[in-house]
This record gives sequence, C-alpha cells and structure tokens, in this order.
Amino acid sequence: MLRRIFILAALVLFVSLKSGFSQSKEQVYAGIIFHIMKYVEWPNQQGLSEMSVGVLNDNQLTIALNKVAEGKRIVFKNLEIVKFAELTKLKNTNVLFIPKKMTSSLNEIVKHVNTKEILVISEKKTSTQQGASINFIEKQGKMRFELYEKVLAATGLKISEQLKRYAILKG
Repeated sequence: MLRRIFILAALVLFVSLKSGFSQSKEQVYAGIIFHIMKYVEWPNQQGLSEMSVGVLNDNQLTIALNKVAEGKRIVFKNLEIVKFAELTKLKNTNVLFIPKKMTSSLNEIVKHVNTKEILVISEKKTSTQQGASINFIEKQGKMRFELYEKVLAATGLKISEQLKRYAILKG
C-alpha cells in the first residue's frame, strides 16, 4: 500500500514538474503588466477603489490577467480586468492592452480613444509607434519592454525611475 502511494506521489510530482515550469506568453504578459502597474502613478485616482485593465480582443490574456489579479490589489485598489470587443465600450480604463493582431491599426485605435491617463501597451512595434507607451518585445530569448517617453509624457502618467531602469528607453 505504501509503495502504491509512493508511486502515485512520484507520478503526480513528475507531471506537475513537466507542466508547471512552462508559462504561456499570456501568463508572462499578465505578470509583467501587473508589475508595471505598481510603478505607475495615475493622476486623479484618489478616492477610487478600483484599477482597470482593458484588453482588446484577447481571450487568453484576459484569462491570464484574471488569474494574476485574483485576490491582489495595486496601490491599495482592487483590480478589474475587462475584455473589449470594440473600443466604443472603453471607459474608466487605466491600462489598455492591444494584441499583435490589432497592432497594425494601433495609431487608428488611439485616435478614437482619449489616451490621457491611460497606459497603452502593445505587443508589436508599429512603424510610427505613436500610440503605445509600452511595447513588449523579445530580445535574446527574453521578454523585455520598450518605454516610449514622448508618448508617455502626453498621457500625464508618471513612471518610477526604478521601472525605467528595466525598460529599453525610446524617445
């Protein structure tokens, strides 16, 4: 009996080790977004009890963000994750994530959304990169992010110097 329990425990451990160490791209993005939010100062947030992350047409990232946000708070505020199918429904969002499949129309998207006080994060750099303050990239097999300081300055958001040290700073 003890031998069977040992074999079962070893099998469960082996399966969990094989599946537990690999993270999907969405899980990595969710963790990075969550940590970036900790180093951003949004004006006009006093008195509000909630921060919101809007995701444009990406079910997998929405699921991953909900898992990361479960039971956690940012700057003493609850975190709400909202998936948007269309930007006309975008409201009260602190962070807007635009996935690679939508990045080609990033500049057009940003024209239709008042990005004042919204941290726009994209997954793919555009030729003009006018809309996103942060862009995820893979560099030497590692996930990194670019921080576009001019775009960020127009949002009214403040990024800590500590976060800037981890970013690839762009004009």
